[in-house]
Amino acid sequence: MAASPSPAADYFAGRPAVRTRPPPAVLGASHRAAGTPGSPRTPLLGRSISSQFGTPGSFRAEQEEHVIYELGARHLSAGFAGESRPRCVMRFEPESGRRVGDYRGYEPNHTQKRNRRKKGDDWGAEYELYRNDVRALDLGLVEDKLGRAVRTVHANHLQLDQKPRKAVLAIPSLLPTPLLEIALKVLFNHYTQPPSIMLLTAPILATVGAGLRHALVVDVGWEETVVTAVGEYKEVFQRRSVRAGKMLTQEMSKALEEQAKKDAAMETVQVDAELAGDVTERMGWCRPRSDTPKNATLETAKRIPLPGHPSKSVTVPFSKLAEPAETALFATNATAAELDDHDLPLHQLAYNVLLALPLDLRAICISRIVITGGVSKLPGLKHRLLQDIQHLVETRRWDPIKHYGSATTHHQRVLSERNANISARKQRPPDDGIPLSPAKKPIQDSVPHSERLHDDIKDPITFKAERHASQGKAKDDVKNEVRGVETLGAWAGASLVASVRVKGVHEVEREEFLKHGLRDGDHVY
Repeated sequence: MAASPSPAADYFAGRPAVRTRPPPAVLGASHRAAGTPGSPRTPLLGRSISSQFGTPGSFRAEQEEHVIYELGARHLSAGFAGESRPRCVMRFEPESGRRVGDYRGYEPNHTQKRNRRKKGDDWGAEYELYRNDVRALDLGLVEDKLGRAVRTVHANHLQLDQKPRKAVLAIPSLLPTPLLEIALKVLFNHYTQPPSIMLLTAPILATVGAGLRHALVVDVGWEETVVTAVGEYKEVFQRRSVRAGKMLTQEMSKALEEQAKKDAAMETVQVDAELAGDVTERMGWCRPRSDTPKNATLETAKRIPLPGHPSKSVTVPFSKLAEPAETALFATNATAAELDDHDLPLHQLAYNVLLALPLDLRAICISRIVITGGVSKLPGLKHRLLQDIQHLVETRRWDPIKHYGSATTHHQRVLSERNANISARKQRPPDDGIPLSPAKKPIQDSVPHSERLHDDIKDPITFKAERHASQGKAKDDVKNEVRGVETLGAWAGASLVASVRVKGVHEVEREEFLKHGLRDGDHVY
């Protein structure tokens, strides 16, 4: 009787034979070298691919990213350093702060309730994040609004991970300390946790965005207009005025209401801040200083729908839409005696800042006038502002005294004698003799700088400038001429500063801020 096979033998005998892969075809003897595998294989995980396909010194550290924030009274802009424009510009509006599940916006009378006109300081309060007067401001509400805006920007637009990135915060000049502390607190407590935040002011960044070192920055914002003289990237002198976008929308609202009462004969028409701001952005403009001839385009009528009356509209001539800018920004309806230091027109404010500067800086800044801000995009505003500044310089010169009263005749006689002496001095032929020392005789302007007797100290910078001037390489800087310069804006200037890794003067460290807060000392200032 035959012996029964073992269970192991039956198991392996019953399984089908393993199919073997046929060997690859050999193309030639020289195709396969010694040690080369027959088929492509995945490299082992323990071995570095960079060492096989790259040079040993090709390792490059990842470039450090900076997140740029620009905080304004009505918007928050954010993006990355090195880019020409922000990734998002988030405006603060009544509907943007609505909670989840709040459906009051769909009620029939919700628009009429929200469009109730607010006068005085409450005008447009729903469309701004803060105001400079923080005495009656709810700082907790400001923090909640800003925190929600930062979370929305990070999640929907920037899409940041938890990797810590340095941040740059562009803020207006003289921003109140409570508002600055709220902004730093919101950014530091976010999940990205930036290790440090560099603080930069808007006038300096606008100067950088224009490619200049000296400038006269006219920032026409929402609540106020700030005129800043910048010299070597430092704020030298600054003045403010309440004539800005807020007053402009108020004047536009009054103009529309007056026209509606004339056309529609409705006494209950009220134009809110939303409609006034929309009309200002779409159809507002500023006429030039010189009287332009009558044009058919200026007499064209524009139809504007009234709030609360969908079937009715007001017809406004296009020329009348320029009157709010004349009244609010240039104060054409007021005399000089009625104006105060805090509500000066824009051209007078810029002239006063130039008048307070030293002579050398004034000659440079007057040829580098940078007009920025949200209201500066109003058509015709920049050209009109430059025209008014030129008119003030030609009529008043650089005399700080407006009226001399009974001494006007004496002052004019002194000026005429001074002008006669200057003209006679210019017409006098130069002296060809040897120049004497400064104590005995003034040095003639015709003597070169290198041949003057009092120049005992060798100045290499002066010699280099004279050598370049003799060779025709001297840079012809424009001075003593009213001229405007375009700028890319404060955000683009901050992006440029962060991309070239310029260390800011004011840089707040996260650990120090969480320990001590915002205080005077080495931590912030």
